[in-house]
Amino acid sequence: MEITIKKLLMQELAKRQTRNPSYSLRAFARDLDIGSTTLSDVLGDRRSLSKTNLEKVMERLLVSPLEKELLWSEYKQGSTKVEIDERLLLQEDTFRLISDWYYLAIMNLAKLPENRANPQWIAKRLGIKEEKAEEALERLLRLELLKKNRNRLVRTAKPMVMQDVPSAAIRKHHNQNLHLAEQSLHRDPVDKRVFNSMTIAVNPEKLGAVKDVLLKTRKKIEDLLEDGPLSEVYTFSFQLFPLTKLQDGTEGRNV
Repeated sequence: MEITIKKLLMQELAKRQTRNPSYSLRAFARDLDIGSTTLSDVLGDRRSLSKTNLEKVMERLLVSPLEKELLWSEYKQGSTKVEIDERLLLQEDTFRLISDWYYLAIMNLAKLPENRANPQWIAKRLGIKEEKAEEALERLLRLELLKKNRNRLVRTAKPMVMQDVPSAAIRKHHNQNLHLAEQSLHRDPVDKRVFNSMTIAVNPEKLGAVKDVLLKTRKKIEDLLEDGPLSEVYTFSFQLFPLTKLQDGTEGRNV
């Protein structure tokens, strides 16, 4: 795996400018919480990031455990070669399973009667690159969360046990789903999607009760949608978040 801080920054900047053509280098520096001159110099090979700025960048770009090890190696030794041991591999597997949306999607593709156990079919159904599909499939097979049977995907009975999942993985998961929802809003017919929202004044003390209602409702919706012949994979997502600046000082506590 080859990754450098410059390559990571350029890839992320290109991704954000694809979504928003007016997104500038100055805006990118602001979102990374580093100086715009510093960012420009790093991209132009005129300087390296300091330890503090590197930590900020890795935190804000939600890098995986393996990516973090590679970037630290580049910072300390000028090389992106690291020894991948069992501990690091487990951390990377856990991070990817949670953070990258297409892992859970592939596991649910296995429920479709016509599924095929090859990256080409997976990539076509999910609209992702074949290399990503191949990497994800290999990881799911290695973890024994899927198995192959006569060129078909079969989900195993092995449970997904996630221990010490970093908050960056969870935030990346939600961030990807938000972008997927935005794409669906502009791409998919109204009768194939559901988007709804409301803006209200709230009593924050009721948020716990609301979470309980939403979780119970999620299970009912899951049971309803999985009843009968299965042919597609959907993401059901809902958000409840404050528009006002919180008065109890809890802003910025990411989970």
